[in-house]
Amino acid sequence: MSDEHKRKVEVRAWINAWRARSGLAPMPTSSVSIQGVLPPAQSASAGGAAAPASQPAFLSDIGEYVKLVSGLASLYALDMAIKKAFTAAGIVFPSALGGMFGIVVLLLLVGDKAASSILSFYSPALNWIAKWLPLFYVASLVTLPLALKGIAGSELIKIMIILGAGMCATLLFTAQVTVFIRELVKTENKEIAKAKPASPFLPSHFVAWGAVAAASLAATAVGGAGSALGAQMALPFGLAATVGGYLLGNAVPKTLQGLLHPVVVTALVANAGAALHGAVYGVSYDASLKMYYSKNLAAMGAGDFLMAFLGCVIVSFGFRIYQQRETMKRHYPEILGATFLSALFSFFSTAFAAKALALNADLARALIPRSVTVALALPIATQLDAPLSITAAAVLLQGLLGANFGPNLMSAVGIKDTIARGLAAAGTAGGLGTASLTSKEPEALPFCALSYSLVGILSTFLAATPLVRNALLGIVG
Repeated sequence: MSDEHKRKVEVRAWINAWRARSGLAPMPTSSVSIQGVLPPAQSASAGGAAAPASQPAFLSDIGEYVKLVSGLASLYALDMAIKKAFTAAGIVFPSALGGMFGIVVLLLLVGDKAASSILSFYSPALNWIAKWLPLFYVASLVTLPLALKGIAGSELIKIMIILGAGMCATLLFTAQVTVFIRELVKTENKEIAKAKPASPFLPSHFVAWGAVAAASLAATAVGGAGSALGAQMALPFGLAATVGGYLLGNAVPKTLQGLLHPVVVTALVANAGAALHGAVYGVSYDASLKMYYSKNLAAMGAGDFLMAFLGCVIVSFGFRIYQQRETMKRHYPEILGATFLSALFSFFSTAFAAKALALNADLARALIPRSVTVALALPIATQLDAPLSITAAAVLLQGLLGANFGPNLMSAVGIKDTIARGLAAAGTAGGLGTASLTSKEPEALPFCALSYSLVGILSTFLAATPLVRNALLGIVG
């Protein structure tokens, strides 16, 4: 091989290494061979004809990015359409969960061949969502200090004891009952293949988002306190702080991630970023958090921007569930049984723990739906005549505890089964538990998605049942 050929091989190896880090396929080989990387004798087929040229690598890249953008855009449009349809029909059930189940039904109806084509189209979007999933759940964690205001210190300690102990108990109960039901009904347990890990983050990610943070903060400083420019810079700076926190969280050594999970690091850095921007802009800490996530009551902040995409993220889980349809079909007794018993256990264990600690009755009622996604926990709290703000805070705190400690706790007690881990993590800590577990174990995502939707639905059903609701109110008062 000549020096020129060697240089081309080295260039190709470098490009393929970069493409691998970016999650792209290697460069096609045949077109390179024909152009002289291999000697002419080796670049011809056995019959003497030249090998057909493959699609140039840059065209393949462009095609992948087009599928990524169009896939994300269509998921967002679908989520908006479903939300509008649910609102028009007066349906109070979360539209994103409805869309998720709708995707599963649609793929089942169109048949395997058409479903395979649809999955191929959405594959880049699904992989991108899996890589950045925790970003879409942290906004409420960043502003958690606002939700905790007004709770007396002694009562807050009791709440943290109930949530901490309850998280551990519900997590382990759900995982163990999953395995118990499987053994009881003698379900054949086939090993679930480990999903391909997401491509690593590149130095360019840090440089790009660091530049956005520096530029937007500098613009805020130039604009001065209370300036219109400073207010406009809250969104890009908040986004940069949130993404930067996620990048830093993933850079934390694995030995420390049991104490500082990437989801928690993301929330802490974003919270500090919001405070820093607020200080430069000249507003209080509380006001800076409200600028970060205004909940559509003021100008869009970084939290509002990220939460706007949460619906389409949840809708996309339907594709993951469909991909594991055979496993779901085989394990449906334990999936349904474990989620139902998990919801029941969470309700009554919380009520009894609150009674044992003599927690204020209003606060106790607010904690009962602690393991339910916020969208369904608030209607449950309304049925229990509980303060909604406390319920929202309890769900977030439970999610924070489950996200930070849940995966390692299950590993510590020997729970390695993918289905059990997925059902337990999401059934205990909802979306944050899902984001936490699947950031390292993406193969658990379908079971997480089913768990936190089913636990929410079953909990709603239980709370609407007079026998269960009266029993809970009788315990907590």
